[in-house]
Amino acid sequence: GVGLDTQVAGGVPELDVDPVRIGEVLANLLGNAIRHTPRGGSVRVLVEPAPAGVAFTVVDTGPGIDPRALPHVFDRFVKSADSGGAGLGLAIARSLVEAHGGRITADSTLGRGTTMRFVLPAVDSSSRSSG
Repeated sequence: GVGLDTQVAGGVPELDVDPVRIGEVLANLLGNAIRHTPRGGSVRVLVEPAPAGVAFTVVDTGPGIDPRALPHVFDRFVKSADSGGAGLGLAIARSLVEAHGGRITADSTLGRGTTMRFVLPAVDSSSRSSG
C-alpha cells in the first residue's frame, strides 16, 4: 500500500565502497521509510551527484520525527515508540557511512515526512593508476 519510486541521475561518479555494507545502509533507510509510511503514502529513493561524491536520499510521506528526537536519531538505542527494533539500525548506518568517509543526515517535519540523506566521496580519478 506504499508507492515506491526510484530516480538515478546521470553523471553519477564512481565510488569505491563495500557494496554489501552500503546495501545495508540503504536497506535500513528504505525499511524504516516504508514501515513508517501509512497506506497510500510514498517513498522516493534518489541517487545523484553531489559535490565531490554521490548523494543517496530516501524521502517518505510518513508522520515525521518529533523535532526533539531528530538530533538523536543516529544515537544508539534511540527508537520511536512504534519501533520493534533495538534502536541500533540508524546508529549502525551512520557508522558504516562514516567508515566510508561519508556523512549522513536526517531532516523531518511532523505530518510531512522524513528525508534521510547520505553522501559518499567519489573515487579520486587523479590518484588512480591506468594500469
